[in-house]
Amino acid sequence: MIGGVNLAVAHPLEAKALLEWFDLEEIEPGGAFRCYGNSKGIALVISGMGAENSAAGVRFLHERQFPGFRAWLNIGIAGHPHAATGHGFLINRIEHGRSGECHWPPVPGLGLPGCGLITVAEPETAYPKDVAYDMEAAGFYAQAAGLTTTDLVHVFKIVSDNRENPVSKVSPQQVPELFRNQESAIRKLVDHLRERSAAFTNWYEIPAEFEMLLHKYRFSATRKAALAQYCRRYCALGRQSRLNEIAHMRFRDAASLMTTMRMELALPDETGEMSR
Repeated sequence: MIGGVNLAVAHPLEAKALLEWFDLEEIEPGGAFRCYGNSKGIALVISGMGAENSAAGVRFLHERQFPGFRAWLNIGIAGHPHAATGHGFLINRIEHGRSGECHWPPVPGLGLPGCGLITVAEPETAYPKDVAYDMEAAGFYAQAAGLTTTDLVHVFKIVSDNRENPVSKVSPQQVPELFRNQESAIRKLVDHLRERSAAFTNWYEIPAEFEMLLHKYRFSATRKAALAQYCRRYCALGRQSRLNEIAHMRFRDAASLMTTMRMELALPDETGEMSR
């Protein structure tokens, strides 16, 4: 199974290369935000500039998708006091410049340079701290992290301006080229997130056998929750064929079924005691 990944950018010029690389086509034209997708589980939203717009764009795309563990990746340009233009950073700390709220995205072992970031309301021209500066990441991260596990939310920024090359000298036509220079890093991140998204989906998705067993026996709320855990555990151990056999067997009652599953999985029962 391949997991889904949602890309979030602020401006159409930031989307240009991504649309080409991942063969994304517009979906739902005329909506509040321009959204794109392909048949391989990759989608993209163009939110417009600013933290609030970024958060709203994430919500808009999420509400139009089937439930599941989808990863989120914000990609965009950013300023930095001294890093060379075109340099890419995987962001490891996000601070909202106005509220002071901070987030610490997890850092996967992909060998990408890391950097802290401050989200500001207006383009930064003084670069007072040794971090990247953007206008969207804090809003993006706060919203996306509330929709999935934080292991599936990342921010990648490409330096467009610094003290020697201020933002006033950045040409819009340069933006797609800055993205193309970081194609390898972006593809590596997308592939990583697709794999992680698939892993979470496989682990948390409830197998069809769960519903079959619910219809055959009567379960208390506690045993129903335990049954879902047991079914997932069979699949995680690569024993789905055995789970299917159990679903087609006949047990005296739900308690007998649960005892059999629990003993096979060597799990504690609902009271916390290990099966013997």
